[in-house]
Amino acid sequence: MRILAVGAHPDDLEILCGGTLARYAAQGHRVIMAHACRGDKGHGEIPHPELGQVREEEARAAAEVIGAEAISLDFLDLELQVTAEALPRFVDMIRITKPDLILTHHPDDYHGDHNAVTKLVLDASFAATVPYYVTSHPAHSVTPPVYFMDTLASIDFTPTEYVDITATLPLKQQAMAHHTSQITWI
Repeated sequence: MRILAVGAHPDDLEILCGGTLARYAAQGHRVIMAHACRGDKGHGEIPHPELGQVREEEARAAAEVIGAEAISLDFLDLELQVTAEALPRFVDMIRITKPDLILTHHPDDYHGDHNAVTKLVLDASFAATVPYYVTSHPAHSVTPPVYFMDTLASIDFTPTEYVDITATLPLKQQAMAHHTSQITWI
């Protein structure tokens, strides 16, 4: 299968579903870890332009540990909105990666960027299959199911599916450890 996980920021996926993604990768599935935003405002000391590059490198290193590919949609932190300009970028992400399954943020998450990602992923997962919704890439032939990750605060989250990550927990921890800019700051 082709698994697409979409988080708002570098490190969201490692924290919220890194063990599941590592398990998929270990089973031989292709895993793509997409972050919508650069992570350019997630620090109190590293300057804004430099931080986005640091976080991108951390995300690539973390994805490598998991056995996944990292991609970015390159939106600025705290500026992602559900707009007619943002939707085609999400649609093309789906059309390019052609996922069989998508994991993303829960609709009741605490963060505005997370909420925008959820809405854009849901809208794009359908729009990506519509041939007359024209973007740079042809329509995807499948409307992939979308599963939600837990919120960081477990707000209004009642899971219906559980994944045993006992075997991949060390990989999840290694991947999370690559986000040193967040570990040292937070």
